[in-house]
Amino acid sequence: MNSTVTTPPLRPGVLTAGVSALVALVVGSGVALLAGVGLVSALRTGARSWLVLQGAGIELQGATLGLVPLGGVLLCGALTARVARAMTPAPVESPGAFAATVAGTSGVVAAVLASVSSTPEIVVNPARAAAAVFVVTGVSAALGATMHHGRAGDLWPAPWRRPEVRGAVSAGARGAAVLLAAAGVVVVTLLVRHVERAGQLWALLDPGASGTPALAAICLLAVPTMVAWTASVLLGPGFVLGTQTSVDLAGAQLGPVPGLPVLAALPSPGTFGDWVVVLGLVPVLAGLVAGWTVRAGAEAPFGLSDRPVLGRSLLGLAAGAAGGVVVGVLVGASGGAVGPGRLADAGPPALTPLLVAVPVMAVGGALGALAAHYRDARALRPEPDADARPTRRPRLRLRHQPPGADRRDG
Repeated sequence: MNSTVTTPPLRPGVLTAGVSALVALVVGSGVALLAGVGLVSALRTGARSWLVLQGAGIELQGATLGLVPLGGVLLCGALTARVARAMTPAPVESPGAFAATVAGTSGVVAAVLASVSSTPEIVVNPARAAAAVFVVTGVSAALGATMHHGRAGDLWPAPWRRPEVRGAVSAGARGAAVLLAAAGVVVVTLLVRHVERAGQLWALLDPGASGTPALAAICLLAVPTMVAWTASVLLGPGFVLGTQTSVDLAGAQLGPVPGLPVLAALPSPGTFGDWVVVLGLVPVLAGLVAGWTVRAGAEAPFGLSDRPVLGRSLLGLAAGAAGGVVVGVLVGASGGAVGPGRLADAGPPALTPLLVAVPVMAVGGALGALAAHYRDARALRPEPDADARPTRRPRLRLRHQPPGADRRDG
């Protein structure tokens, strides 16, 4: 295929939005039909599921469920990205216009579905639904339409296309991935240790054959949110789950919590041991990874050709700060209400993780960049020339040999 051929953004953008919404609606409604729900109720359930999974929130008989389910956002985002890839066999003329078309169309569809699926008992706010779906589908469509053509760089704003900025953001993403991966390891470890408790919660719920797939899906989709909350613990602010439950690096205070089996990963109440200090170093280590792996793409970062140490340090500082922004925004967006009364507040604080992650990871990034700079400088240091080494003084072979050239080593 000729790489110069491009596709106008309007038609594939509208198709991407429509197909993504239709697939989600069919899957959600199909699951509801299998559970024995009527057709109209099943269609409403499918529409609500698609909206809530992307962070639209919902009101159930006056109780607000405002938590943004990160697992649902990832799932719906992956669906939109896959459809966008299928709809753009050739690169689109303007990735920004394509993403805006998908986001705008999806936002309108979300507002309509929120209105028609609401009842006096169950209400989905059309404005919030449109805003949430607009963001999720727009970002996902942009990535899906550009990455498989190797044109993800087209999404960068013009001021950000400097090699230093792109290198810092890419390395920051790696640092953020390290921190989130460490949080994931903690979650999995706690789940394994408390697997018996999770089994007891599952047995108490007794979902039956028809409810088992739904409960399993809810637990799986809750894992990314728990990873984000654990990352908040590693950063220091921690999280709350209602008015009587809180977890941070100092310890855990547990009150009544929802009986979701995956919440068995919550640590046992009490003060943690001194070993928890090691976990507090994880954000710094994540920043170190960002600074160690950052590549300027230019010989003089930020034009500081006469001060390479300062330039490399600033580059690592920017990489760590970029990783902190990614983690801070993700963690801050993972909270919200999970029920009425004492469950009206759940998750990390909205801004504190960001305010902690940026400076902590920035310091780690600067240290990692300094270490990488001196590593590179040592690797580039020329080795002594073998020909310049002093030769050994020739020695006589045997005393009885007569004088001559053959009497000495060559």
